[in-house]
Amino acid sequence: MSKKKEKTEEQNPAQLFDNSIKFIMTEASKPAVVHLLNGLYKKSYPPDTVVKIEPNESIKKHPKSGNLGKIVSDIVVTLFCEGRKDTYLIEAQIDDDMEMSLRIFNYSVQVALKGKVVSDDGSYMRIEMPEPAIVYLETSKTKDFLTIEVIFPGERSVVYKVPAFKVLEHKVSEFESMALLLPFYILKIRKELEKKSTDSEKREKLAEELAGYVNEIAEVLHKSRENCYITDKDVVMLKDRLSNMHSVLYGGYEEFTEVDMTLKQMHESSSLRTIERAEAKAEIKAEKRTTSKIAKAMKASGEAISKIMSYTGLSRREIAAL
Repeated sequence: MSKKKEKTEEQNPAQLFDNSIKFIMTEASKPAVVHLLNGLYKKSYPPDTVVKIEPNESIKKHPKSGNLGKIVSDIVVTLFCEGRKDTYLIEAQIDDDMEMSLRIFNYSVQVALKGKVVSDDGSYMRIEMPEPAIVYLETSKTKDFLTIEVIFPGERSVVYKVPAFKVLEHKVSEFESMALLLPFYILKIRKELEKKSTDSEKREKLAEELAGYVNEIAEVLHKSRENCYITDKDVVMLKDRLSNMHSVLYGGYEEFTEVDMTLKQMHESSSLRTIERAEAKAEIKAEKRTTSKIAKAMKASGEAISKIMSYTGLSRREIAAL
């Protein structure tokens, strides 16, 4: 018999993933967002590029009923770099959808219309479509591109292509520069776990497999931070999302208790208090360096030691050692 604990939180998986990726994108540091976009779209924006996460809701009238309704796209990001503005639309998905490319096309049009340029006489309108991408958080049979061909009168056509990035088809080690997607790697075992034939022995093996992925994720997060793809606060936020998603997906199974404890320990070890203490120490060191520079400059200009002591707070011995 399956030993399943009572879940403390019920949440639709699609809603969980949708909310999680939106939260991650809005809470992440701007350099982390830039590095993710560079990876998804094969770009090379510098980390200090100005980033704006755009509102993702628009209002549209139903063609038959006339009722107004919301169109909610996943993530719309605008980058301002070297005098130009580039907009990207990212749609996150867990299941294949035959009409996904059409939905992204509709989202893109709604986004583009917000920045439309219309001539004074209304006879000309210009819109700039955002660059789209779909991120499959779970397994997908979709090809690398979703394509729409739009045929205009006179047999003129435009091909609209949407690149597809499939998270679980990549190794954990490949996400160093796109660390914001790492929490979703715990989906690797979800479908196997949900099979009716999965017994306790199989769940134990899946828990061991997931524990291996968790260790890899922790290593990649560390490397990503060391190489400045993400910040300390990004690490805390991503570990928190990872722990939360694990709790919702696998927390009801006793076989996954050890993995849950590991994730909680990971999260506690990089708590905000620890980060704040590190930041405070860094600020103190920076302040001391600045004070030393001022004292050196005053000493070089011939100022009296008593004045330097009064101005910088340094002792006579500290000033003499400069």
